This record gives sequence, C-alpha cells and structure tokens, in this order.
Amino acid sequence: MAAYREHITVSGTLGIAYAFAAVFALGFSITQAMIAAILTWIAGMLPDMDSQSGKPVRELFGVTAALAPLLLLQHTNQLGIGGDRMMLFALLLYGGVRYGGAAVLGKLTVHRGMFHSIPAMVIASEITFLTYHSPDLRVRVLMAMGVALGFISHLVLDEMYSVQWDGVRIKLSKSAGSAVKFFGKDALPNGMALGLMMFLTYASLTSAGILKAPNQEAAPEVLEVSGTLDDAPAFRMADEPTDSVYR
Repeated sequence: MAAYREHITVSGTLGIAYAFAAVFALGFSITQAMIAAILTWIAGMLPDMDSQSGKPVRELFGVTAALAPLLLLQHTNQLGIGGDRMMLFALLLYGGVRYGGAAVLGKLTVHRGMFHSIPAMVIASEITFLTYHSPDLRVRVLMAMGVALGFISHLVLDEMYSVQWDGVRIKLSKSAGSAVKFFGKDALPNGMALGLMMFLTYASLTSAGILKAPNQEAAPEVLEVSGTLDDAPAFRMADEPTDSVYR
C-alpha cells in the first residue's frame, strides 16, 4: 500500500496538470483551475478517511471541516440565511465535521472497505457536483471531475504498491484487489454504497437538466383566441337565397 507522502505527491501533480489543461485546453479561468487543482489534491487523500487513526485522518478532517463552511457560504442566498445565523451554522458545521466526523466514520467503516472503491469515487464526485454552487454547468463538472481524478489516483496507486517484485518473480500482497473494486465482502456496506451512488446519480442528472424532476409538469398549452372576424367565412341559412349572408 502506498504511503501518505506518495498519495499527496501524485494527486498534487495531477492537480497541477489538470489546472493547466483546464486553462489552456478547456478555456476556464485561472481561479477556477486553481480551485479544481486543490480539490484534485485533496481528493487524493479521501479514501484514507476510513483509517482509524494517523496523520491522514487528522489532516483530512481538518481540511474537510474548513471546506464545509465555505461550500455553505456559496448557498447563503438560496438558503435565506445570513449574518449571525450564518456564522453560527458555519461554526457548528466546522465543529461537527472536525470532531464528530472521524468518530462516526470509525464506527461505520473498516479500512479498505467500500471507501476504497469505484462507487465511493462516484459518490465523492457527485457530492462535489451537487454542492459546488455555480451558474455554469461546465464549472461544476470541472470540479467534480477533479475530485474523481484525485480519488482514482489513490486507488490505482494502492493497487500498484500491492504488486511486489523480488527480482525473480512477481508477488501480490494480501491487499491486492482491495482498492479498485466495485463490491466489498459484506452485503450491507455494498447495498448502502450502491444505493447512495444511484440516488446521487439521479440527483446529479436532474440538477444538470438531463432528467426531469418528478414534480415538474409540462406547461399547459396556451390557445390564443383572436377577436377579429374579418377573415371569417360567410354564413347563411339553408333556406335563404345565396345573396343573403350574415357576417
């Protein structure tokens, strides 16, 4: 398994490359590219959130706790809160993530469980897409893809380090195949991860306008009635002469 230093080095390098591609190939602004690079770098550490202790967990929850209030601030207008209440919610959110998040995950997860999986990568990227506030859909996709890039780099690096070569033959460690996977060993974590992934996928497709929300109904067709009868055909009674008509 790769060490913490290798993970942050690889994800940081990918973040820089991703930022350059976003500016020079895709036409995003430098600010947007820098945010995407930072998210890519942070996402390279996300799979280690299922560790029970150690430096990665402390730093991950510190960074996540700092990002959570910032994402909340982006939605202040939509939520209709501000001033002192906004500050209170930001502080509570920081404290809850910083000090309560690790304890909750320690009870619900095991190391190298479904946090090290392809569904977890999809979940992380879709949460980013849904929570990042921007009127431009391309910007939200940019941030989500950056998270997916950093996350998958962690999984691939762990699989690469599970292959051992002693100069004569290649051996696989016990952790081989436990990072890049779609399913784990237990049915309950699999069901929860796949169910959450499907829910967030539906929410993301709805937010992107690809799918229609259930409460959205088609607008009723509006019929325009003209008040002018200048072009109306002549009308006459059946027993009247042809030169007697009514308009």
